[in-house]
Amino acid sequence: MSTKTQALRILLMGFGSVAQEFLSLLGKRTMFLRDQLEVEVIIQGIGTIDGLYVLSGGVRADTLALWKDPYQEFVQRGKLCLDSLSFITEGKKAGASVLIELTYLNPQDGQPAVTHIQQALQSSLDVVTANKGPIAHAHKELQTLAEAYGVQLRFESSVMDGLPVFNLAHFTLPAVGVQSFQAILNSTTNIVFDMIERGFTREDAIQEAQRLGIAEADPWYDLDGWDASMKTTILANVLLDGNLQPSAVRREGIRDLSVEAIKKAKSDNTPLRLVSRASREATFVKAEVLPLPISEHSILRVAEGLTNILSLETEAMGTITLVEHEPTVVQTGYGILSDLITIIRQREHKSH
Repeated sequence: MSTKTQALRILLMGFGSVAQEFLSLLGKRTMFLRDQLEVEVIIQGIGTIDGLYVLSGGVRADTLALWKDPYQEFVQRGKLCLDSLSFITEGKKAGASVLIELTYLNPQDGQPAVTHIQQALQSSLDVVTANKGPIAHAHKELQTLAEAYGVQLRFESSVMDGLPVFNLAHFTLPAVGVQSFQAILNSTTNIVFDMIERGFTREDAIQEAQRLGIAEADPWYDLDGWDASMKTTILANVLLDGNLQPSAVRREGIRDLSVEAIKKAKSDNTPLRLVSRASREATFVKAEVLPLPISEHSILRVAEGLTNILSLETEAMGTITLVEHEPTVVQTGYGILSDLITIIRQREHKSH
């Protein structure tokens, strides 16, 4: 590490496919972080449901990315912490200043991720999360907490993986006046529709989504519309300044759709997809998630195959449409890296 380079020490909570992809990408971008941002990323701790471990000196990200089983290395070398608060406290004592929260989705109340993020913010750690649950259930409370402790809360990967939805709105489209949106946001249901249309079974499609690493731990969270309703809640609250809970989003999944109905819709040139919609109506925001036929004239028709799409209707810029082609877990990992870079740059801006 050069005399100009600063160590950025992070805690990873959750070590599934997204965390591992992020770590791999972080290792590959080590030179960029050193040369462009004068930062050397150190992994200070890794925690999972099997145990939370902090390593006193930490490990450089590019070194850790080469290890066959990074978590087991932390198990063998690190200090075991009894719970999430002690993990965060011990990590901060060792110099950590960022928590990356990547635990499983709980669509009912966002726990335990909400508590993890609260504890980190109250410990004056910046937080990055790809977890939809805490942002859907408690965004305003968590954002208020972040501001009170002078830290940042970033969650770009919670909706469209690495696509810059919130950074676009915040940094480059201030006061654009988003009035409504329509979107196709769930890759697992896209796979199910696409593969059934091509003659595969629903079970084949679910297995493929799991193989690609894009399905939730429980894939029925995807098929029953929970994943999409979480994302819809986040978009409605952040972009439309709503105050919704996920329970306020009308939700209809694809569990009860027959194979015959899916194939017929395709043959009629109006394929079914799980659509998210929200709009500002007078003093409140209305949102819903449901399977709808997509006509050939709809902007959502761009989302062929596994592609996700978000189309915004705005006061100042008319229609703005973002398209994410064939997303995989790599894009989600990038979204986390992007948020980490934003935190670094915002810290630098604040210091000046």
